[in-house]
This record gives sequence, C-alpha cells and structure tokens, in this order.
Amino acid sequence: MIAFHFQFSDQAAWKCDRCLASGLTKTRRCAWLKANEQAPGRPVFARRRTVSFQCPKSIITAQSLTFIEQFLYWKRCGGDLWSLNAKSADAILALQEESAKENEDEE
Repeated sequence: MIAFHFQFSDQAAWKCDRCLASGLTKTRRCAWLKANEQAPGRPVFARRRTVSFQCPKSIITAQSLTFIEQFLYWKRCGGDLWSLNAKSADAILALQEESAKENEDEE
C-alpha cells in the first residue's frame, strides 16, 4: 500500500541525493542506512490511511512495483485472476480496494 500511495506524492521531495546532502536520511529513517544509525520511529510518510515509519522510497521493492503494474494492466485489459499466482491475485484485489477508496475520496 505504501508503494500505491507513494506514487501520488511529490516525488521531488524524496530525492536520495538531496536527503543525503541535507542529512534527512536519519530523520526519514532511510532503510539503506545501518540499523544503528536510524532515529527512533515516528511517521515520516502518510497519505490517506497509509503510514510509513521509514522513507517510502527506500522500502518499496521491485515486487511492489510489479504488483502495481499487474494491477494497472488488469484494470485496463481485464483478465482472469484465477490464472495468476495467489500473491499476485491477492495484491490486485487489495489494490482494487484501495483504488476504490481513492476514487470515493475524490468524489
């Protein structure tokens, strides 16, 4: 869900080189830092009902992005969820629910 909501945020505010230069990596609890260098946990990213206690950019995985791509493809082209593996089908259904909430909030 963090990956889904992160795509709607201001991407310019989450540039790694700027965080490093300004020292925000500790404040935002960048996952690429060593664990003992991270500040105490508090929300660093929040949107709608989703909260992250670490920099979202550093914890979003390639698999998360793949699930979003699969969802977008499924939404546009349709398809049989039964033909997908369980993780992909579950991700698509969860993203469909989150997308519906997103559309409700816009109305």
